[in-house]
Amino acid sequence: MNLKPFYLFLIFLSITISHVKAIPTDTLLTQFYTRAAKLMEIGKYDDAQATFDSAFATKGVKQSPVYPVLLNEQATLLVYLGKNEEAFEMKKSVLPYLPKTTDLEKHISVYNDLAILYRQRHINDSTLYYYNKALEAALQYKDESWIAHIYNNLSVFYFNIRQLDEAEKYTNLAIQYSTNINDTFVQFSSWQLNAAIKSELNKLKEAETSIRKAWSIACQADDNAATWKIRCMPSLLRMFERKEQSDSVEYYLQMGNQLLKNIPLHSIPAIGFIQIRAATELNRGNYRQALKDYLWLREKNIGSEPKTLLTQIAQCYHAIGKNELAYAYMDSARMWTDTLAQHNLTQQMAEFNVKYQTQEKELQITHLQQEKLASQAAFLKMAICAGCLLVLAIMGVVILYYKKRATEKEVKLLKKQKELESTQRYIEGLEEECKFFAKELHDGIANDLLGIQMKLAFSNEPISQQVTEMIKKVHHDVRTISHELMPPEFEQLSLNDILEHYAQTQSQNNQLDICFQAITTDDAKIEKLPSRTSREVYRIVQEVTSNILKYATGVTHIDIALVYHTNREYELKITDNGKQQNNVSNSNNKTTQGIGLRTVADRAKSIGGTIEFRTMEGYNQFYLSFNSKQNE
Repeated sequence: MNLKPFYLFLIFLSITISHVKAIPTDTLLTQFYTRAAKLMEIGKYDDAQATFDSAFATKGVKQSPVYPVLLNEQATLLVYLGKNEEAFEMKKSVLPYLPKTTDLEKHISVYNDLAILYRQRHINDSTLYYYNKALEAALQYKDESWIAHIYNNLSVFYFNIRQLDEAEKYTNLAIQYSTNINDTFVQFSSWQLNAAIKSELNKLKEAETSIRKAWSIACQADDNAATWKIRCMPSLLRMFERKEQSDSVEYYLQMGNQLLKNIPLHSIPAIGFIQIRAATELNRGNYRQALKDYLWLREKNIGSEPKTLLTQIAQCYHAIGKNELAYAYMDSARMWTDTLAQHNLTQQMAEFNVKYQTQEKELQITHLQQEKLASQAAFLKMAICAGCLLVLAIMGVVILYYKKRATEKEVKLLKKQKELESTQRYIEGLEEECKFFAKELHDGIANDLLGIQMKLAFSNEPISQQVTEMIKKVHHDVRTISHELMPPEFEQLSLNDILEHYAQTQSQNNQLDICFQAITTDDAKIEKLPSRTSREVYRIVQEVTSNILKYATGVTHIDIALVYHTNREYELKITDNGKQQNNVSNSNNKTTQGIGLRTVADRAKSIGGTIEFRTMEGYNQFYLSFNSKQNE
């Protein structure tokens, strides 16, 4: 037997082993990292995990600078595998190593991934914090691909919390940056997301342009075509729903169902499609199919924020006649709301504080501008006096005089402008508060009352008819208040239509004779007022009418009249036959010092109007005059 080949093999094996042992730890770990990353790119997740296991089993791995890089990539793999909790903890464990890492791209990756994981947990403050940290690092790194990617993520964040204006701002920035790079995925994501937001804002032409560009890129993809196409489905379905093209909705819904078979269910594209499919089926009245998807999302604890998801499940159960389950999920939604109430309040207070500080800075700047202009005016005045004393040329004196007048006029104009802006910000704040409280009344208290009704309906305990009627009345009153707080749709209805409906509603609710009429004088025509002017006039009518009902006694009828004159001149008259209390003055145009009528005065000021309260024998009258030209 010839043993020479065997000995040669042993010598080769010995040399190989010695060589492996001689490889530095950092180099060996880098090789493990490179191999795992390549396996993840081609979807071989099990092999990638085996490679990570070998890396973490290497002696001295925790002392190597490659260790946090391995941790970060391992966490990313866990996200791909749907192990979000493990991924979340591992990502956080990388943070202490970042100050020692000069590679800014690693900073961007860790911060961005943490923000995504916090977003999935609906922890909005932490989400925004880490997105901003990632954006700061990306801007410092000057990588336009990363910048566009983070702008897209910020857009998704604001879209999910229904701040659509902010979402649109960031998706427009993402488009701006993505057009300058060769990163096909970022370009695709930017156009796809832009289409979804534009559809939600009902900018359907822009949405269609964006989704066509995204779809074109998706169709050119090779191995990832199914994933990229299904990412387009939410935008396509939302857009065709808005266009009321049911055949197109059905077509892309079926296409999405086929594409879903080719991608992992726990992946972000799959979850996005299942969410939009559930919403689409709910809108189409296919409650059982929608319920199936919503329960799956609830089981996996992914998708929509919990309150919304629980409410949607309750809605489906109610639609299919399972009211006990509907009540249970509605109660869970209410409990979730209570749990988050304190957190939301803290967050809102922080936001209000920022707004307050911003307003204070603006006021300081305004005061400085006024002081500067006043100083300029004083200087010009001194120049005029000196010119007169020195008998300067008449033309020079005249020029200085008119400059002084212009400066003083500019000071007055600036002061008036700032006062008007301050009033308008106050009014806008009131409208935002109205929207907030209307939503809370409608989504919170009204839903709670509905839940109580449902529970009473299925209770075996005897309930008096009086209690049931009282609950119905309270539910009706809450909904009425909610609707009154919400701003009317002035884009669709005229002010006259809205005021007429308001008068009819108040007549029914208060059992009074409340009438509205629109009056034209001379050659005047009834014209549509600007939306902002209409909104303020409507709120003034609400406030004054409310004050009459609260403070006047013996009222049997209220007349609301809107008088149209030529040259866009208008008069609003609200007349009642009640006896006023002491809280309203009836002389010299003085108004009450109460918050309500101070708000009326501010609203009138915001549209350049003047108000007057008249009390005569047998009747009281509120009078408002304004011109709509300045509000255009």
